[in-house]
Amino acid sequence: MQIVQRLKTKTILLVEDETIIRENIASMLKFFFKDVYTAIDGYDGLDKYEAFLPDIVMTDLKMPNMGGFELLEEIKKHSPNSYTMIVSAHTDTDLLVKAIHKGIDRYIIKPVTEDELFKAFEAFLKKVDAQLPQIVLLNESTKIDFDNSELIRNDEILHLNKKEINLLKLLSKDFNKTVSYEEIEHQVWGSKSMSLSAIRSVVRDLRKKLGSEYIVNISGLGYRLR
Repeated sequence: MQIVQRLKTKTILLVEDETIIRENIASMLKFFFKDVYTAIDGYDGLDKYEAFLPDIVMTDLKMPNMGGFELLEEIKKHSPNSYTMIVSAHTDTDLLVKAIHKGIDRYIIKPVTEDELFKAFEAFLKKVDAQLPQIVLLNESTKIDFDNSELIRNDEILHLNKKEINLLKLLSKDFNKTVSYEEIEHQVWGSKSMSLSAIRSVVRDLRKKLGSEYIVNISGLGYRLR
């Protein structure tokens, strides 16, 4: 039950060119996820990914205009740790090997079942926890709950918006690493061009909630968390 509750805080993008299949899979996904975005081909999928920055991308392989592998290659250029899934009727060994080499997390053969989806999403949560704990303690009285997009400070719960939580995820993965402006632009803003004033605005709002001492600007490079 905890798995389903955690998934209800996550988002997924489904890319599928067949209308009936897309609608059927999307209806199953709505049981698991907070938001389900859909796209009709790779180009549409890339646009939707950049617009919504979903937690998971699930795509068909053979589609007009841009196929699944091409889509996932584009996404992984900027978000190498993104969780990616292929759902395909093709069982060719060459495709399975190619998926492994390209770092695809899951390859599911159509028709899709809820049991297979559940196992894939359970693996997704394990990967998320391996990269970053669900709860990060900044000090005895301040912690970040990434699943629920909340900051708990002195027992007060403060909601974090999508840009705030995505920026904190980036910074929290390695407290000793300076996250570049380019990384922040791709993984917090998606396709939208990020101005320095825009990121400063998000950092300013976070400092009001966290306290001014945690997010450090490294001039000309980016930000880090301490």
